[in-house]
Amino acid sequence: MKTTKLILFLFVVLNIPVFGQYTPKNKKKQFYGNQRLHKPLYRWVTGDYLRHGIQLSFGPTYTFTKMGAEEHEYKINSSVPGNDTLLRFSREAKSRIGIFAEIGMVHITKKPKKWLHYYDWGIGFKVFGGRELSETRVYDERDTLIGNLNGEGKFYNGYLYGRFSAHSVYQFNPHFFLDNALGVNLDYALMVGNMAYDGYHVPVDEKFQGDILGQLHYSLGLGIKPRVDKGFYFVPSIELPVLGIHEWNGGTPAIHWFSSQYYPAMLRLKFVWLFRKDPNRCPPVETNEKDRERAREYKNR
Repeated sequence: MKTTKLILFLFVVLNIPVFGQYTPKNKKKQFYGNQRLHKPLYRWVTGDYLRHGIQLSFGPTYTFTKMGAEEHEYKINSSVPGNDTLLRFSREAKSRIGIFAEIGMVHITKKPKKWLHYYDWGIGFKVFGGRELSETRVYDERDTLIGNLNGEGKFYNGYLYGRFSAHSVYQFNPHFFLDNALGVNLDYALMVGNMAYDGYHVPVDEKFQGDILGQLHYSLGLGIKPRVDKGFYFVPSIELPVLGIHEWNGGTPAIHWFSSQYYPAMLRLKFVWLFRKDPNRCPPVETNEKDRERAREYKNR
């Protein structure tokens, strides 16, 4: 009886599929659905067009901030006994709207990939801004309010930047697809914003970002192709930095200015025009493995 149970146990264990084991894929539904639907760029878009083209992007920028004001205290010790001063102050960061524009190129992958369908790059100029409001209440050593001071700091920084992104596409139908992208951008500040306050503030924990920004970013958009037989499509998307590489501030992608942090975002509208194929160009000749082997042998002679 024990032997029978052991044989049955081994039969069950040896026939459990191993994670990662190869299984034949249905040609019509590889990876995550019908490939004709989910590979729009290399098959549908490129009919009479090349896999490369020009992209033009532009749109507004915006800086997200923490909600609400932060409360702080700062004590000023006097050399005269009984004249110490206590400052209770609040700071609140506010968002500002900017703008950007970019030009670059798009390259669709030559062979279909599971996750990577195309990549693009661009060079452009973008403007990010922010505001910081400060309210300071002054108390004497008896904790009596003796004054109230307000101030405001605001800035706009302008960056010349380069960007590279890799895109994964999920097709809904011939005219619409979901566009995910992960990329990297390197920015250099050509226009440095104001570092002075209008009014009074307590300059505690102030930090001003350096001229160079390096970030990893993620974007999510909806691709729209008005005509299937044309090499034009456009993608409205939102782009957010997810990791700050340089200058390193614990990985936060925020821009540090005054005593606050500002998280940049870009609402991107990208237009893509693929280059049209030369009608006089001869199509490539299909070859088999034996022909390729003969060509290699002839080349090595």
